[in-house]
Amino acid sequence: MRIRRWSAVLLLALLTGACSDGGAAPEVATAATPGASAPAAAPPSTPSDDPVQRELEFVACMREAGITDMPDPVPGDRSGRSALLHAMDDLGMGLKDSFQAALDGCMKFLPPAAAQSPRPVGDVEKLRQYAQCMRDNGATDVPDPDPVTGHLDHWIRQDDKVAMAALEKCRNLLPTDPSPKPNR
Repeated sequence: MRIRRWSAVLLLALLTGACSDGGAAPEVATAATPGASAPAAAPPSTPSDDPVQRELEFVACMREAGITDMPDPVPGDRSGRSALLHAMDDLGMGLKDSFQAALDGCMKFLPPAAAQSPRPVGDVEKLRQYAQCMRDNGATDVPDPDPVTGHLDHWIRQDDKVAMAALEKCRNLLPTDPSPKPNR
């Protein structure tokens, strides 16, 4: 559904910067799947430097925080954010208040998002117009985009009727998403 995709895209622009190196051999990484015989290890207090290890620590943290159905990382994706992408985009977990609370406590384990490339001036202007349109239609917490990258630092919950109605009115102002899609 297009609405779901854009709300996920807007959040993922903030959180993920997800991409795969594409050339690496697939690795199967798990974070002590619920119901497995070995208990999930508590994540360390300081995150690892390795993005894959950090993602495992993130998943363990989310499970320790009560999100027992948090998915394992996607094999072969070395972004360090594949589990979050899958949980938010494919499973719709971001609508759960308990997920949001756990996410607030576990974000420190996600590796930094990939640096965003500058967007064309025309795209940044379209995003500024979109943000203004959203505010004009009741979604008052939508900030202007970063003037260079066009990064929008907001997320639309699908259960927020005002923001979803604003999105319906303003979506035509959004430029085509230039970001590569992760390999999944």
